[in-house]
Amino acid sequence: MRTLSGRMPRRQARVAPSEHEPSGPLLRVEHVRLGYWTARQFTVAVEDVSFDVEAGERIIVIGPSGCGKSTLLKAIAGFIEPAGGLIQMAGRTSLAPGPDRAVVFQEFDQLFPWRSVLSNVAYPLRVNGHRRRAAIAKARQYLELTNLAHAADRYPHQLSGGMKQRVAIARALALDPTLLLMDEPFGSLDAITRQRLQTELNRIVEQTRVTLLFVTHSIEEALVLGDRIVVLGDAPSRVIATVDIRGLGGPETVEYSQMRGRLRELLAVDKEEVEEIGGLE
Repeated sequence: MRTLSGRMPRRQARVAPSEHEPSGPLLRVEHVRLGYWTARQFTVAVEDVSFDVEAGERIIVIGPSGCGKSTLLKAIAGFIEPAGGLIQMAGRTSLAPGPDRAVVFQEFDQLFPWRSVLSNVAYPLRVNGHRRRAAIAKARQYLELTNLAHAADRYPHQLSGGMKQRVAIARALALDPTLLLMDEPFGSLDAITRQRLQTELNRIVEQTRVTLLFVTHSIEEALVLGDRIVVLGDAPSRVIATVDIRGLGGPETVEYSQMRGRLRELLAVDKEEVEEIGGLE
């Protein structure tokens, strides 16, 4: 049974990997340094970040705006190359972008406006070698999973923001990614829609068993979605703490309240900032 927060019950422990599976964590980030060039100098956004992700985990990366969360996600996706350190995925250090790391972005315009919902989900499958009939069948399967089967023939301009994000999630999951990367996908939604999609995402992750790496600046979202939370400080950022929240109860429990208070302290969020920003509460 779900708690009031939408959290799912703690999952059963994973079985030990077989001799054919790579040993060690699925994703390893070691002393990664990231930044960008301006006209005069190299500006560091991420100074030194290290953490591991085990297969089947839901890892949340949280930190203040501008601390390099999205930049870190893009480096893991293979879109940018670190200035230092190591990112290793399933034992590989060569990280060209690929379907093993599907990405869902924050922007609503990540769908092709000239394609229907069904065609948007099927398109990357076709690009990755599926025959048309198989791609369509698989796309329909993931639209069913995300409760969008009724909207298969609609176009993006006919969808709400929340529906667009669910299409993007369906499209990413249809690729059967080893790691699902999500960059504040609910950040631009109203509070009610955001809470509904958080609950939906918990259900979908539980059903598909996909490994999740989710970036947010919201403490509440991190507590609802995560198994562990990687807390980053201000830019140039470092890992302040990694917090295990598996088994944490819902917002009505003392433990939940204490953990929220701890995260606020780690992020140096005082009462005035919470009231002004909203998302960090």
